[in-house]
Amino acid sequence: MENEEKVINNSEKSMEERLYECLKKHELPDYFLYTGTGGAKNWLKLDGSEAFPISRQLKVLLEKNIESIGRFIPTGMSLVSIGVGNGEKERIVLEELIKKNLAENPTSQKVSIRYYPVDISSQLVDIALEKVRDLPVEKKGVVGLIEDIPLLKKHWRLPVLFCILGNTFCNYEPEFILQLVYENLEQGDLFFFDANLLPAKGSRVEAQCARKSVLGTYASRENALFNMYPLLEYGMIPEDFDFDLLLGHTDSRIGALYRTRKSLHILKDAEIRIGPETISFREGDVISMGFTYKYTYEQVIAFLNICGFDVLKAFLSEDGANTMILAKKLILK
Repeated sequence: MENEEKVINNSEKSMEERLYECLKKHELPDYFLYTGTGGAKNWLKLDGSEAFPISRQLKVLLEKNIESIGRFIPTGMSLVSIGVGNGEKERIVLEELIKKNLAENPTSQKVSIRYYPVDISSQLVDIALEKVRDLPVEKKGVVGLIEDIPLLKKHWRLPVLFCILGNTFCNYEPEFILQLVYENLEQGDLFFFDANLLPAKGSRVEAQCARKSVLGTYASRENALFNMYPLLEYGMIPEDFDFDLLLGHTDSRIGALYRTRKSLHILKDAEIRIGPETISFREGDVISMGFTYKYTYEQVIAFLNICGFDVLKAFLSEDGANTMILAKKLILK
């Protein structure tokens, strides 16, 4: 991999130090699940698992509607994708943008597109870059957290199509992520994201089925092993702790929302070493982890309105379980 193709904002060492500080406080933020060679490998395995179909469903929705999406995206935009993963969806978008650029400028034989895959995992950024090796676009991968956008944005050329694909949007507090995006988009930029949804409220039986489906996916053995990875990587064994997942309500400005809550429950005394440091856990300790919001389509639209976004185009799967939305920020006077 050529050096100029990738900018590293977080080193493996700095991530280890951050992991140590978090685990000392009995916290394990989800971004640690993707770091290192093992994290990237585990995510790709989970992403392809029959037990965890969310990413595949969102990819199908994108493939079905990419031509319609392309009509709303001006030529010459850079593509920035946060949490790029393996880069499959981004390749679909880039191919459509390339086709549109060439159709509107048939004599140029040049495509003025730059692509910036961004991920906390350096290995996933490499995979995403390799995925588009044959496409006629300029590329620069960026290794960093979504919270680092104010620093990361100096690397890309405006205007940008700012993407958060693969249900990543739902893994953040809604107003936090939308405010972060809003503050870092310029006039002329676009925001494109997807989400795996709860069906709109129907009968009590339908609501129970929806809850059961969510728990079946997120509490699957495959997802449990993925979430246990950091502790296993640093010396614990599966018998040392349990993965627990709950689905409940949380309050918001638009009313009650469903949100998963994940935790690791220590079953017996254990120690792990991270670099030169040792962390001791005691039986009964609980390590809090990340979460995933399960919105209805109407709730996603409500948050976009509250946070100053105008929806240009929205797509909903036939079963109502997945959506993709292209939006722009409203310039408030």
